[in-house]
Amino acid sequence: MFKDERIWKLLEELIEKRKEELKPQFDPSFEKLYRYPEAEEILEKPPLITFYLIEDLARLGYLKKIFKEKLFLCPVCNSNELKYETYCPKCHSAYILKMKAIEHQCGYLGKLETYQDGKILRCPKCLQELQIIGEDYKFYSAYYQCQDCEEYFKEPKEFWHCRKCGAIIEKENLKEVSLFSYQLKEEGVSELKLKTLPKEQIINFLKSQGYEVEESVKVNGRSGAEHEIDILATKKSGPLEHRIVVGFATAKEEVPAEEVIKLYAKAYDVNAGDIILVALPKLSADALHFAKHYQIRVFEKEDLERLEKAFFEK
Repeated sequence: MFKDERIWKLLEELIEKRKEELKPQFDPSFEKLYRYPEAEEILEKPPLITFYLIEDLARLGYLKKIFKEKLFLCPVCNSNELKYETYCPKCHSAYILKMKAIEHQCGYLGKLETYQDGKILRCPKCLQELQIIGEDYKFYSAYYQCQDCEEYFKEPKEFWHCRKCGAIIEKENLKEVSLFSYQLKEEGVSELKLKTLPKEQIINFLKSQGYEVEESVKVNGRSGAEHEIDILATKKSGPLEHRIVVGFATAKEEVPAEEVIKLYAKAYDVNAGDIILVALPKLSADALHFAKHYQIRVFEKEDLERLEKAFFEK
């Protein structure tokens, strides 16, 4: 599928868990604002090409895109070195204090402490005793007062100060960027293992033995049914023709018997002389029983290293 071997190398790194995920790194000089240095090193590609290759692998279903964090950036210089600050909406002083406050029905608004009169609450303006919260007075657990102009307000004005370029930024003008990491999808692991070493290894070996090899080919069987064969190898000797059908089956733990039976049915219908099954990671006990009964050569994960040596052992 992938002509560039470096893409396979990246996927193999994830398959073998040498790198559990591709982590983003914030880079204000890069147009996407974050990149993947580890992937760039493996792929030997510049940041932008690497960025799009990773997105393509996610789109094709091999990688899972995972939200990591959201960054707030300066819209002037893309720096994330921002300091949050608040100020008085009246005089713009930064010297404001948060407090608990009470607003009496007479119109007076002040700090909780100014109302406290022993064990009761009394308005310091009209001197009435406060009775029922929500009826004759309101209580605010968070209120603000400017210490310069003494103005009271429910919410201060907010802004962000960029430590890098000095810009003063209103909250609504901040630039936001979401960072994502990528992990190999569990359902893609078996397929990727299937498409790396075994298939290419088998094809090359069959060709070296004089076979014409077709990959992912559709063949009409003697029954008239059309079958999709993973690998079909054909060698002609005069009027005789010898066919080998190679199938691949993967599972999370054990390949079930159904895969063996389906492969045998295909191979029998296309008149194959030999049947080979590569089962990753291994066959179930029932599947192995059927494979022996149908005289199917089986190669499991542990057998792949000796694949060429054992291919035609009887």
